[in-house]
Amino acid sequence: MAYQRVEVLTGTERRRNYTPAEKVRMVEEAFRPGMVVTDAARRLGVHESLLYRWRGLMKATGTAAAEPSSFVAVTITPEPTVTEPPVAEPPGPVPPPATATSPAILEVILPSGARLRLEGPVDPALAAAVVGALA
Repeated sequence: MAYQRVEVLTGTERRRNYTPAEKVRMVEEAFRPGMVVTDAARRLGVHESLLYRWRGLMKATGTAAAEPSSFVAVTITPEPTVTEPPVAEPPGPVPPPATATSPAILEVILPSGARLRLEGPVDPALAAAVVGALA
C-alpha cells in the first residue's frame, strides 16, 4: 500500500488542537447529505470516530451544526367535498346563501413522529415558534 500523505510530528506536542470553528466546519462537511464520513475524515486528516465524538458533543451542548438541516416532504391535500342531500325549504323568505369559505388548515408531520395541526387564522410568528420547538 502506497502512502498518499506523510506527516512528521516534531517537538513535545503530539496532538493537534482544533478551534471550535474548525471542528464545526469539519463536522458540517463530514455529515453533509450524500457524504461518506470515512472519506471526509481521511481527506480532513482526522479519525472518523473523532468526527462522531465532536458531533455528539455539539448535539449535547446545542452548538450550531450539530445536525445538518434537511428538507421534509410536504403534501398538500384538497379538503374533501361533502355533498348534502337536498332539504325541503320551509315557506317564507329565503335567507341569503352563506359565503363559501373554508378555514385554512396547516398540518406538519415531523420526522420524529410529532404532528402539528393548525386551523383557521394563525399568527405566522406563533406558527414558526411552535414548529421550531417541535423540531
